[in-house]
Amino acid sequence: MRKHLPFFVKAKGQTTAGINIMDLLNSPGFLSGRSTVGSDVSYIFAVLFTGLFLGAGYLARKKRGLVHHRMILASMTAMSLYFVYYYLVRRLGFVSLTDQIVYPGSQWEYSHVFRPILILHFIAVTFSSFFAIYMIVNGFRTAVRTEEGVMELRDGRLGISLVAWGVSVVWLGILLWFLFAFHSFSWGHKITFLAMGYFIPAGIALLIQKALPFSERRHRVLGKICLILFALLLLTSTLTYSLLYVR
Repeated sequence: MRKHLPFFVKAKGQTTAGINIMDLLNSPGFLSGRSTVGSDVSYIFAVLFTGLFLGAGYLARKKRGLVHHRMILASMTAMSLYFVYYYLVRRLGFVSLTDQIVYPGSQWEYSHVFRPILILHFIAVTFSSFFAIYMIVNGFRTAVRTEEGVMELRDGRLGISLVAWGVSVVWLGILLWFLFAFHSFSWGHKITFLAMGYFIPAGIALLIQKALPFSERRHRVLGKICLILFALLLLTSTLTYSLLYVR
């Protein structure tokens, strides 16, 4: 049985309203008798934004470009809200990834079933989030709206976006601050989070630039990869929730 690290600590000057919200999030859940409201809402958020992305991918395959474009923006908004919420209730999952979570099953099941699924889930989160952001940026650079109001992909060789790389450097700074100034993780976990949060996605971005230089093909190929990643994310989210709370 893993030691339970409390997610929330009452801070000096905390308001009564804030305490009530935390009490509500940690109260018994409505999807399972063993879950909490926070866990249930988190799972619903995960299903919502992954479902929206999968739906947007389906619209793209049906060549409904404008509706696809709008649904992608709605999906990205839902995913951003999910990450803000998930940080509040689970510190973006760092507590579970750093082996500080109560697991109801045996040690063998935790080590050989739950833990591998959890790691696969975080890999899916990392890559699906990266590809979602990358695809939105690439979509704005690639898509054009015709006089008839139809959104289409134009083809052309894409160069390196200095703005995107500038934003990525800012993100690296935020990630470093988050890991070294805001949280106390071991060096192994810090290196893992930096690799998953920046260096692996940055390497993939360089590989994409080299392997898929033309805009239309890049968007279509990466779109198919996104569908696979979000399907995997939905599967691993469901498995993780089920192993923790459904018995």
